[in-house]
Amino acid sequence: MKHSISTRKELTILKIEEEVFDFRHSESFRQEIDNMVNKECSKNLIIDFSQVKAIDSCGISSMLLAHQLANQSTGLAIFVSLCKQIKDLLKLTNLNKQLYIFSSINEVMTLIEPAMKNKRGARVKSPTQTDEIIDELLCDDLDLIVEPDLHDENLDEHLVESDEISNDAEMAEPLATKEPSLKKRGRPKKT
Repeated sequence: MKHSISTRKELTILKIEEEVFDFRHSESFRQEIDNMVNKECSKNLIIDFSQVKAIDSCGISSMLLAHQLANQSTGLAIFVSLCKQIKDLLKLTNLNKQLYIFSSINEVMTLIEPAMKNKRGARVKSPTQTDEIIDELLCDDLDLIVEPDLHDENLDEHLVESDEISNDAEMAEPLATKEPSLKKRGRPKKT
């Protein structure tokens, strides 16, 4: 497998220089990741797929293996510059939710640099750990909670109910004596 390795801001970047990442490259890729993570103590890896245009199931399992090896060494494997076909394949298998995927190396660096400056300002004596910064940034993204879509009709019903309760309180009627109103489904009639 043709590849190049560089270092940038305490991150090791592995650039795959093949157009097709398939079964022919899986063993050499695994060895390279294993060397970087275990022997060179590179916990955080950026794996650049900018030149890769096609991938097979062995290539995808190699990506998962890189992710697992980095996690075992308390680091991260970040995949960047994936083409649309690879992204679609990862979405199809739901691996896009498990792997750390970014559009470019610059995107990763712009996320890390402000956090590194803030950490350096807070802890002048101790050196900044890039993996802590990446963990914080990714945890912020992963904690998002998707809200169900609220329709205007539902909002109007809730507003009407709260207005009725406040009017009842103003009239000093106890809520227990008021009969519950039955709501019909569908659109309200126009008057």
